[in-house]
Amino acid sequence: MFRVIRRFATSVFSLTCVLSLPYSAAQEPEFSADQIDFFENKIRPLLVEHCLECHGNSAEKLRGGLKLTSRDEILSGGDSGPAAVSGAPEKSLLISSIHYEDYEMPPTGQLPRDKIKDLITWVEMGLPDPRGKSQLSIQTAPSIDEGRSYWAFQRPRKPGISMRQNDAWSRTNIDRLILEKWREHKLTPVPDADRIALVRRIYLTLSGLPPTVNQIDQFVGDQRDTQTVVTALIDELLKSPQFGERWGRHWLDVARFAESSGGGRSLMFPNAWRYRDYVIQAFNTDKPYHEFVKEQIAGDLMPYDSFDQRTQRIIATGFLTLGPTNYEQQDKELLRMEVIDEQVDTVGRTFLGMTLGCARCHDHKFDPIPMSDYYAIAGIFGSTKTLVDGNVSGYVEQTIATEQEVLDDKQYRQKIAKLSRQLAEAKKAAKAMEGDSTSSASDEQVFVSKDLPGIVIDDSMAEKIGQWKASTSLGPFVDRGYVHDIDNSKGKKKVVFKPKLKTGGRYEVRMSYSPAGNRASNVPVTIDHQDGRTIVKVNQSQKPPLGGLFVSLGAYRFEADNLAAVTISNDDTDGHVIVDAIQFIAESDRLAKETNNTSEKKPTFDNDHEPEISPKLQKIHAEINRIDALLKEEKSRTRKPLAKAMAVTDVDKPGDGHIHIRGEVRNLGEVVPRGFLQVACLPGDQNPGISSIQSGRLELAQWIASADNPLTARVYVNRIWRHLFGKGLVPSPDNFGAMGFAPTHPELLDYLAIDFIQNGWSTKTLIKKIMLSRVWQLSTDHHRDAFKIDDQNQWLWRFNRRRLDAEVLRDSILAVSGKLDLTAGGLTIRKITQYDLGYKFDTSRRSIYVPTFRNSMLEIFEVFDFANPNLVVGDRNTSTLPTQALYLMNSPFVLEQSRYAAHRILDEKDSMEGRIEFAYRRFLGRHPTKNEVAESKLYIETASEKSDLNELDVWSNFCHALFASLDFRYMN
Repeated sequence: MFRVIRRFATSVFSLTCVLSLPYSAAQEPEFSADQIDFFENKIRPLLVEHCLECHGNSAEKLRGGLKLTSRDEILSGGDSGPAAVSGAPEKSLLISSIHYEDYEMPPTGQLPRDKIKDLITWVEMGLPDPRGKSQLSIQTAPSIDEGRSYWAFQRPRKPGISMRQNDAWSRTNIDRLILEKWREHKLTPVPDADRIALVRRIYLTLSGLPPTVNQIDQFVGDQRDTQTVVTALIDELLKSPQFGERWGRHWLDVARFAESSGGGRSLMFPNAWRYRDYVIQAFNTDKPYHEFVKEQIAGDLMPYDSFDQRTQRIIATGFLTLGPTNYEQQDKELLRMEVIDEQVDTVGRTFLGMTLGCARCHDHKFDPIPMSDYYAIAGIFGSTKTLVDGNVSGYVEQTIATEQEVLDDKQYRQKIAKLSRQLAEAKKAAKAMEGDSTSSASDEQVFVSKDLPGIVIDDSMAEKIGQWKASTSLGPFVDRGYVHDIDNSKGKKKVVFKPKLKTGGRYEVRMSYSPAGNRASNVPVTIDHQDGRTIVKVNQSQKPPLGGLFVSLGAYRFEADNLAAVTISNDDTDGHVIVDAIQFIAESDRLAKETNNTSEKKPTFDNDHEPEISPKLQKIHAEINRIDALLKEEKSRTRKPLAKAMAVTDVDKPGDGHIHIRGEVRNLGEVVPRGFLQVACLPGDQNPGISSIQSGRLELAQWIASADNPLTARVYVNRIWRHLFGKGLVPSPDNFGAMGFAPTHPELLDYLAIDFIQNGWSTKTLIKKIMLSRVWQLSTDHHRDAFKIDDQNQWLWRFNRRRLDAEVLRDSILAVSGKLDLTAGGLTIRKITQYDLGYKFDTSRRSIYVPTFRNSMLEIFEVFDFANPNLVVGDRNTSTLPTQALYLMNSPFVLEQSRYAAHRILDEKDSMEGRIEFAYRRFLGRHPTKNEVAESKLYIETASEKSDLNELDVWSNFCHALFASLDFRYMN
């Protein structure tokens, strides 16, 4: 154990020394194809549009002595010093200037947030730039006819496979094609991996989880030949739900999946999980890849056999909506073009391995892709609706509820509409009988406050808080009318009556209102009196009992000139709140005053002498109350909202689009017919004649998913190979163009592509075929002579030892500790808010279900090279940094899981040797060596005797060291 810890610490120290070498000790950095693509797609257009007029070769007067036409010139700088420091945006004058700190650049106005972010990313990358040392390089890409001779644009050809008589090594055609390269380069492969290495490799590859001790024993102890046992295990794991969760994550990398928008304040995507689950299901059901492709581009336009299939195809188009979008962009025309550009670029990289986005501003610098091809495809996405307009724009969502749910919702809405219509008609009839519906109430319904007994305070004399609407449409009421709360802003509106009582004593408090079916049944009225505060609820939908005008709120004691108040509020009320007048009647003279008020215009406050209402009007009021009760009852029913999914649809008027000169949104050139990538088309396919009533997405999807497309199958089988071997046959999986890499084994790539199509585009069949090859089952042993010839293992003479991906590392830690939650699918965002900032991750579910946000991410993902959700990532970076070691040593998550794992070990075994053995097999999938057992025992005994740690603490530290070890983090 001490050796494990020492080795771990030594590797960190050595790495720190390497990373501390001064930059001058290194040569000119070599940039990846993806980094050059980033420059071409994001930075070159930005420099041309905003910077080179003053800082380029053609500038009439070079500003500040600074040129931005090459990487060297940017690093050298101008009169104020270097414009940028490679890898350090916080030290770069260029970045401070675009933030308007040291300088204000560009002077015409600050750049949008997303462009500022792109420049920061560029500097962090080290300023990748393919331009010449001192001036803009002028490069001419091959013509389309010349480009057709490039390997990627030629249809795959079935290779001739040599079946040598003395070839006892090969098991499959994959092996035979690999073997030809070994013989060509005089290489000898390492031996096959043993069963212990194989079982862990198979589990981690197919399920993303380490095997249990029982699963290891079952595999190792199986008496059948190894290839039979391997085949059985592969078949078992391909059928498990964990397969889709592991391999679905690979696809989400290239789909730039995230659950928030990025840009601005980064809106959450509450329904993005549906696309994630669609991808997992597609891999688990082995959906044919060409169908998978078509559904993600045009699923909403494809025919369907069932409602469920229709739903899944709509969800699949979420692929087009999930990009990083700044919905706060106020230039809506520019926003729309940025979304289209992102869709074109993503579709190109994901399905075709082509950097189409580089042709937005000019013909592609390296590949035979003219601007006209870019805008032919852009016209298809320009005819697709992805955005919902608004001050802050939104994204399209489609209803995906079941047929019965849609029918129930329709019937519910129809019933609500019918009741609302009946209620409106009944109220109109009642108003017509009470007086003209457009006029004020009749004189017989209006009472003057000075003619009423007691002290009457009209609403016009009260203090109003919030917006109240004056009305005279329905009597009876006091003085000039009444006010109501418009039935909105509940809890934010009040009317306060403050009487001036000349003499103290007990007073009955009354409130007047005009009743109707739309009135609130629970109006809270607060009376502040000498003995405290009383709250009374009034049902204003019922006729007031006192003369049809007033309702008594009770009798209370008040003192002269003391603070007294009656407050009517709309807090939590269920209809319109009416405020008219408040009446105070001294208890000593109430009866006398009521007896003396005999005017015809005064109400009689004897319940037996209410104003007469015609039977017909009474019937209408009863009908209003009945309909209103039905409407409230219907609205109060608990209803599940219809399910929705992020999706796209065609615009109302599809059509061809313009070329945008220099990629500028309002600088229009000629109209380009919608179409495809000419260099990859068969004759006659590049101009498909897309209908004027369709976007063309379905035709585009069918072309991409065609067996005749030279790119699609190659790109996908290369992605599969990359995930199985750690490196693709084409090492640049997202770029099959001139700036990418040529295939190391072109015949093998073509063989796999053709075989893939012939086997029904089956992902599982392809994976199984590769895993059953002998080359995939090689050990990771070192071979000195082979290493001298091929130190990068380009020819696959051994299996590459690989570090676990971030999510496999996390899931393995949780699996070993016993805390992994295997619940599948569904919404996993713990709390839906408008923005994703400050989200607290607190789940133990598999990592594919951990919410993925563009502005915040789980710490272990950030540290261990999780895919950047802003980009198509077919080949994750695998860095080795001190921060990774520090995370494993100090992370509260790792410390907590170490303690849980220690509990399991203590519960599982009684003896020290048994616990050590169990721990090594559970954590690392193998038996400990004799030296490891001895050192582990020494550590545990020493720590137990010479420290104040209890048994659980000691074993927690032991588990912590195993989690931090290289063997745990790497797969052999």
